[in-house]
This record gives sequence, C-alpha cells and structure tokens, in this order.
Amino acid sequence: MVAGRGQTDDAFETQLRQAITTSVLGGMPHGTSDDRDLVARLRHYEQQPRLSSQTRQVIASARRLLGDEAGGGGEP
Repeated sequence: MVAGRGQTDDAFETQLRQAITTSVLGGMPHGTSDDRDLVARLRHYEQQPRLSSQTRQVIASARRLLGDEAGGGGEP
C-alpha cells in the first residue's frame, strides 16, 4: 500500500458522496434530461472497482431517487 493513499481515497470518496447528494437533493423535483445525464454518470461511477461500500450505497440511493429502475444493480 502506498503511504497516504488511503487518506486520498477517503477524501475523494467523501467529496464524491457530497457531490452526489448535493446534485440529487438540489435538483428536486426530478424527471428532466439532466437527471438522465446524472444517472448515466452514477452508473459509470458505480463500475469503479475501488469504491467503498458506503459510496456504492450513496450511488444506489441516488439512482433510485432519480427513478432509475436498475438502481443498485450496476446495470443500465
């Protein structure tokens, strides 16, 4: 393990979770084309192998809130 890498990943994931939460809650009500773009980005993020389970849960919850029927499954 590279020294300091865990802290960097934690900081990145913390910022990612905050950005997702802000994007989803700040955009209420939903159902716009921007939501489809955000869902596509969330699906992309969800495919990253090094994400923590906490970050994956935030992504899955955001996808469900945006009406993505496949939310949490990692598939479009």
